[in-house]
Amino acid sequence: MVRIADPRRGNGLDGDSVDRSYRVFQVAANEFGDIYALISKQIRISRDLFEFEFGSAEGIPKTTRPYVNHGYCSSWFYWVFSNIVIESTAREGGALEQWKDPRSYSNHQLVEVIVKYPRQESQLLPLLRDVQRRFGCIDDLAIGLISSHMNITQAELFGVVSFYKDFRKEPGGTHLVRVCRAEACQSMGAEALAAHARASLGLEFGETTLDGLISLEQVFCLGNCALSPTVMVNEQVFGKVDPERFDLLIAQLSRSPEAPENPVDGAKNGIERSSSRFLSKTDMSKTEAPQTEMSVDASSMLTAKVRSEQAKPIKVFVPADSAACSMGADAVASTIEELALTTDRSVELVRTGSRGMLWLEPLVEVMTEAGRIAYGPVTESDVLDLMNSGFLEGSPSHQLFVGAPDQIPFLAKQTRLSFGRVGVIDPLSMEEFTANGGLKGLLSALEMSCEDIVNEITKSGLRGRGGAGFPTGVKWKTVLDASSEVKYVCCNADEGDSGTYADRMLMEEDPFSLIEGMVIAGKAVGARQGFVYIRSEYPRAVSMMEAAVQKAYESGVLGASILGSSFSFDLQIRVGAGSYICGEETAMLESIEGRRGVVRAKPPVPAVQGLFGSPTIVNNVLSLATVPWIIANGSDAYRDLGTERSAGTQVFQLSGNVQHGGVVEAAFGITLGELVEGYGNGSASGRPVHAVQVGGPLGAYFPVSKFNLSMEYESLVAAGGMLGHW
Repeated sequence: MVRIADPRRGNGLDGDSVDRSYRVFQVAANEFGDIYALISKQIRISRDLFEFEFGSAEGIPKTTRPYVNHGYCSSWFYWVFSNIVIESTAREGGALEQWKDPRSYSNHQLVEVIVKYPRQESQLLPLLRDVQRRFGCIDDLAIGLISSHMNITQAELFGVVSFYKDFRKEPGGTHLVRVCRAEACQSMGAEALAAHARASLGLEFGETTLDGLISLEQVFCLGNCALSPTVMVNEQVFGKVDPERFDLLIAQLSRSPEAPENPVDGAKNGIERSSSRFLSKTDMSKTEAPQTEMSVDASSMLTAKVRSEQAKPIKVFVPADSAACSMGADAVASTIEELALTTDRSVELVRTGSRGMLWLEPLVEVMTEAGRIAYGPVTESDVLDLMNSGFLEGSPSHQLFVGAPDQIPFLAKQTRLSFGRVGVIDPLSMEEFTANGGLKGLLSALEMSCEDIVNEITKSGLRGRGGAGFPTGVKWKTVLDASSEVKYVCCNADEGDSGTYADRMLMEEDPFSLIEGMVIAGKAVGARQGFVYIRSEYPRAVSMMEAAVQKAYESGVLGASILGSSFSFDLQIRVGAGSYICGEETAMLESIEGRRGVVRAKPPVPAVQGLFGSPTIVNNVLSLATVPWIIANGSDAYRDLGTERSAGTQVFQLSGNVQHGGVVEAAFGITLGELVEGYGNGSASGRPVHAVQVGGPLGAYFPVSKFNLSMEYESLVAAGGMLGHW
C-alpha cells in the first residue's frame, strides 16, 4: 500500500485516495500554472522532470502522468508530488524504473539515496554530503526532494546548502584540485604555487577546465602544515608540492581517470605507479615477483643468508597517516612487500601512524632482536637499496639509518601521555591498543561513581585544548548537576587553524583513545549519546574514526552494557562541509542539528543548553584523549607535570619554515626557544629566525627576544598572546 503525506493535516492518505489526489494535482497545475509560476519562481523544476510512470506501485494507475505545463509548480503541489515519490519508493524497494530524466543520473537514484536517511535534524548534513558525493551537486530537484523528505522549507534548506563551501549547485570537474593557502603553507611558497596552478591550468579559483576534467579551488589548511606547501587532489593529500611536482600531478590526472599516486620521485626519475596495493599472504603466493636491478651475486647472498635462519615473519612498520602518505608512504609499503617476495624472507607489513618527526616521513621501522630500528625519509626508489643493505636485519650501513626511534633526541626528550601510542601501534587493532595501556582508564571509570570521575578530572587541573583553556572539570560538573534526562558529549574535531594538525594525527593514529575518553565523559555526567564533529578536509581521519567506532561496537566498548557494565553509550561521526566558523563550539552544535553553522549567543552555555537544547559536554580531541590517562594513573600524577595553573602536558605543533617540523608533547612550562631552536632546529631555509606565530591565526607573533617565554596559559596572555590552538 502506498501512503502519501498530506501537508494540511500532517497525516497520511491510503492508496484509495491517491488517484483522486493526482487528479486534483493535474487539474490545478493545468488551470493555475501561470499564477503559481509567478508565486514560485524560486522552484525551477522543468516539465520533463515531472513526467514519470510509477510502474508497479500499488494503488496508482500506470497511465497516470501528472505534469506542470508552465515549467514551475507551487510549493504545496511539489510537496505532495515529492512525498508520493519518496513514500512509494521507500515502500516499493526503490523501483521507479520509468521516471524520465534528461540529466546524467536518474531521479529514482536520487530518491533511493534520500529515503535511506531518517527524518531527523541531525541527519541533514550526512544526507547532503551523500547526495553531493554521489551526484556531484545539490541542484533544484535535490533541494525539492530533500526538503520534502526532511519536512523543512526549501528556503531553509537552500540556506544550509549555500552556507557550506563544499556544497555545489552545479557539478564540478571530474577531479577537484585544492591548493592550501593557509599561513604555514604560505611561509613555504604556497602563493607562488597558487599562481603557478592558476597559470598552468588557465583557471581562477572556483573555475573548471573546459573539458570538465579539473576544478581548481583554494583551501585554508589541510592539516599537513609541517610538510607544506600542500595540495589535495580529490581526497588525497600531497606534501611539499613545488611547481614541478604540481605539473606531474596534473599530467597524471590527464592520462588516467583515477587519482594520481604521490610522485615524490617522479620529478627526478620518472617513476609512476598505479593505485597502491597491499598483498595478502594469498596474493603474494600468486603474484609474480617484480624484475629488479639487484645483481645475481647480491641476490644469491641475501637469499642464502635468510634461508638458513627460518625465522618468524619480520615486522616492518610503515605509517599510513595523511602526512606520511602525502610523501609517498603507500608506494613505499607496496614496494617493500613486493621486493620481500624476491627473498625467502617472510615480511609482515604493519601500517602504523607517524611518530611525529614529520621531516623524516616516510619513516620506516623494522623489528629486530634489539627492538625497532628506523630509516627515513624513505622514498619508493630507496627500497631496493635498503633491502640490499640489510634493512630487514636493522643494519646501520645505509645512509637513511636513524636508529631506535625512541632514542632520537626529538622523541627521547618528550613526555608523551596522550600521544603515547601514536606511531607505535596499528591504529585499528584493539588488541594492540589494550596491550599498550588502552581501556585501563575506562575499566576504572566503570567502577567509579559519576561524582568521583568528575572530581578526579577537576583535581588534575586538565584544561581545554581547543583554545579557551577552560577547566574541563568545571564544565563536566555543570553538566553533571544539570537536571535533564538527556545529555550529550560532543567532540569538537573541526581543527581549522593553520599550523594545527595534532587532532588529525590522533584521530588517524590512535582513534580508540578518543573513543575511550568520550565514553568516560559520558559515564561521568550521565550522557548516553556522543558525536564527533570532524572537518571535511580530513577524509582519512573520518574514515579511521568510522572504522574505529565500528570496531569499538564489535568489542563492547560502545553500545549497550559496555564491557559488561550497566552503562551504555552510543557514538556517531558527523562530518562538516567546509566552514571555518564551525570550529566554534555553538556553531558546531548548530551544524550537527542540521542548520547553518552560526554562532549562538551566550548564555546559555552548551553545558546548560547545548545540543538539541540539552546539557552538553563540548571538548577538544586532545582534552578527551587525555582523560583515560588521568583516570588510569590518577590526578596527582598528572598535576606533577607542568606548572601550578597549567598542569600536565601539551602537544605543541611545529610547522612552516622550520627544519624539524612535527609534534612535541611536553610538560607546560617549556620555553618558546626550546621548542623552536631545540626541537625545531631552527629554520628550514637556514636563515635566522626573526619571529614565531603562536596560537594559530588568532594568536600573536613573538620575536626572538621573547624566546624565553614560558609556554603556558597565563604567561602567554600576560605577554599579549592569544591562546588559540598551539
